[in-house]
Amino acid sequence: MSGKNQPNGRETTDPLVSIIVPTMNRGPFLERCLKSILQQSYRNLECLVMDGASKDNSLSILERLAQQDPRLRFRSEPDHGEVEATNKGLQLARGDLVGIQASDDFYTPDALESAVDFLRRHPNYIGVAGDAWFVDPQGNPLGRGMITYRGPMNRQTLRRLLILRYKTSFLNHGTFLGWRQRLQPYGGFNPEFSVTPDLEFYTRLLAAGEEIACLPRVQVHYTIHPEMGAVQHWRKVEAQLRRIHDRHGLRWHHHLLRLTVGRLLSYLSNPLRTPLIPGLRRELRDWWCRRVTGRRTG
Repeated sequence: MSGKNQPNGRETTDPLVSIIVPTMNRGPFLERCLKSILQQSYRNLECLVMDGASKDNSLSILERLAQQDPRLRFRSEPDHGEVEATNKGLQLARGDLVGIQASDDFYTPDALESAVDFLRRHPNYIGVAGDAWFVDPQGNPLGRGMITYRGPMNRQTLRRLLILRYKTSFLNHGTFLGWRQRLQPYGGFNPEFSVTPDLEFYTRLLAAGEEIACLPRVQVHYTIHPEMGAVQHWRKVEAQLRRIHDRHGLRWHHHLLRLTVGRLLSYLSNPLRTPLIPGLRRELRDWWCRRVTGRRTG
């Protein structure tokens, strides 16, 4: 929505950006996430927090920050998880552009400004993604991260992306979508993909003929911790990834390519990668933990 008033009372033609934050019992991370949104260099935004009736201190954090900044709105009520919470936020969003952020992650200070500037100059794209830097629960860099795919992301390249990118994400939580009118025909997140809803949604957009661009810069800090969904529900993640792959025609030989050539290309193309020996040690430790405890190490 253009022509909105900024907090200082000046009129702006900048589009309103709606940032949706689904959350549940993420008190240790929530304030850091929300401040990274409210303190963005791009000011014309609203932050919609969909809280699933958290039992920790999340509600007190939300009430305090909402009193300090009217751009923050929240709902706290029982839901069926991240997908339902995100879809509620999409229905409430008033912005022209939409971002979805995990409550344990946080943006770089100019992430919104960079994304909005790109999308205004390239209206043919429905979204723009960026890179992620991995941090520990205290926000300290872990010396590694994941990058967005450097190339066209569209219907023609979708299967190639799924095959040749193993752990190098071609989309992540630094993705912004617009324009909202173009998103409406695609509906919201699919509840059948409870732990991979964003990937399913973005691949659905690409398969429908939309294009998503890449900003070759770090847009988000991705927090690695034992309670993160990818660690807690890794079996579901693998099963839902397989469904996405099947949907787009991947067969056994494609999976073989993904696990070999794709894995190597992902590593070599990622300037934020872990050095080889520490990376192999972490992979072996992760493999052993899955065999012994049924859980990933994160």
